[in-house]
This record gives sequence, structure tokens and C-alpha cells, in this order.
Amino acid sequence: MEENQGNNIFNDDDRQYLEMMQSNIERMASNSANCKTWMLTIFSAFMALQGSIRDLNGWAFLTALLIIPFWYLDVFYLHLERGMRNRQTNFMQICKNGQFEDYKNALFNFSPYRIKKKELDDARNSQGFVATDDRWFSKSVFPFYGITFLVVVILSVILNWSIISERICICGCMK
Repeated sequence: MEENQGNNIFNDDDRQYLEMMQSNIERMASNSANCKTWMLTIFSAFMALQGSIRDLNGWAFLTALLIIPFWYLDVFYLHLERGMRNRQTNFMQICKNGQFEDYKNALFNFSPYRIKKKELDDARNSQGFVATDDRWFSKSVFPFYGITFLVVVILSVILNWSIISERICICGCMK
């Protein structure tokens, strides 16, 4: 780390690294948004098919199964984004504190810095670190995928009620 001039604690290498980290963070956020877009597009197409063609029994249930991989991918990209933000925050703390040995290891390290929720103490939280695990039920993911999954299941039952009722009541008691 070069000698700092004035209040500027970042040299050109530091700024270059932080710009690359920010680029990675933006890409992960974009991938997360793309997962939502693709899932919604496929969901709409399958629901339109199910509503217009009655011979496609069970396609709505297939739509429910297709939501899960997109949910996983979205959570994965969100996990990477949080880890990259933690790596960036960690690097800025190292530069601020002037820790030369840690600086050499941290410069141009692009692996996500994972912190489990139970390991996140108040000191780290106040420095800007965030937990990277347990993203399945985060505020940005669960309402979108959870509500969509619930709507698909309800629509599947409504659109396929005649088939479901035949299979449930073998003896013909619902006729």
C-alpha cells in the first residue's frame, strides 16, 4: 500500500479493484432481476396455455415445478451479490485501518465473503456487513416467488378440479 496523500486512502489499484467489484455486484443484481423476468414470462405462457387449451391437464402443476429452479437461481445470485458486497466492505475496512498483510491478500480477491447469520455480530453489522445465508425467505425473493407459487397451485386446482375430483372420489360420491 502506497503512502496516502491527504485524506485519500485509496490508490489507483484500490480504485480499480473497487470498480471491478462494483461491476460484479451490478452483474449479480442484474442476473437476479433476469431470473424474475424469465420466470414471470414462462409462468404467463404456461397459464395462457392452460386457460385456453383444456386438453393440457396438469400443465399448471408443471408450472409450479418450474418456479423452483428460478427461485433457486435468484437466491444464488442474491447470495453472490451479498458476498461480493461483504468482500468490498472488508477491503475498504482493511484500507481504512492500514493493515498491510491483509491488504496484500485482499487486493484483487474476487471470491464472495460469506458470513452466516449466526456469525454476524453487532460490530460487523454496524460496519456494513450482511449475512449471506438464508436468502430463500428474504424480502426481495419470498414475496415474489412464494405468492406466484401459491397462485399457480390455486389455479392448478381450480382449472383441473374435474380431474382431481374424479381421482379423489373413486366410488362416485361427488357426482
